[in-house]
Amino acid sequence: MTVDLSILIVNYKNSATLPDCLDSVYKTTEGLEFEVILVDNGSKDEGLKTVQERFPQIRMIQNNANRGFAKANNQAVKVAKGKTLLFLNPDTKLTENAPKAMMAQLKPDSSTGAVGPKVLNRDGTLQYSCRTFPTVWTGLFNRYSLVSRLFPNNKHTRRYLMTDYDHEKSREVDWVSGCCMMVPKSAFTKVGGFDEKYFLFNEDVDLCHTLKHHGYKTLYYPDAKIYHDITSSNSKVPQQIILKRHLGMSHYIEKHFIGNPILGFIIHAMIAFRYFTQSVINLFR
Repeated sequence: MTVDLSILIVNYKNSATLPDCLDSVYKTTEGLEFEVILVDNGSKDEGLKTVQERFPQIRMIQNNANRGFAKANNQAVKVAKGKTLLFLNPDTKLTENAPKAMMAQLKPDSSTGAVGPKVLNRDGTLQYSCRTFPTVWTGLFNRYSLVSRLFPNNKHTRRYLMTDYDHEKSREVDWVSGCCMMVPKSAFTKVGGFDEKYFLFNEDVDLCHTLKHHGYKTLYYPDAKIYHDITSSNSKVPQQIILKRHLGMSHYIEKHFIGNPILGFIIHAMIAFRYFTQSVINLFR
């Protein structure tokens, strides 16, 4: 039996935010036939028991180890019954009829392969959740880079983060954040799902890149809104996460850009240097 929508959530020690997320799901999906699949990545999160008791209707997949975001979502898709997939972070809250509004953009004859909503911080300020595709220089001009902090209005940072766009009108973009991304299951399956070489981060931009390669477009749709508790750049993070993130950067660049081995060596060296500097900074947080 198929349903309209499968909502897929990967949890890793996030049970504290899950109740608000799930409450918002059930408040904004009235009239839809949907399912919620929750994958726990071996987090040994004791709070999940309370979540399951409060939301007994969710389908739970328990992994015995942290398989990463891409693998866990692909795992959920294999058992999903929905014609449409909504990948949702556990630290998000949907507003009003956001799922229906996003689904309306995925018509059967549409070439749209992914839809992302307007993403807001809890205080209502904007998160830059749609961006242009990274280039070999993006590491110098991303949201948290030193150059972007010192010179936030430089043209390269503005271009990558799309800060000159007012984010009030729907438009085709290169990619949208995986914190809340809706994709037709047929398109997701056609392109092979998330690339499981990404452990955490980069898999959303890679998926949109692959969808574009197969003739699909990605749509930013601000009439649908969500709130997202994004991790602070000033917070200390596990060293392994920093490593996995930079390995993902290397994989993305190698997969989509590098043809010259000399250029490849230089770019990988730059990514390695960035990993080293961020690791050092992280130690003193």
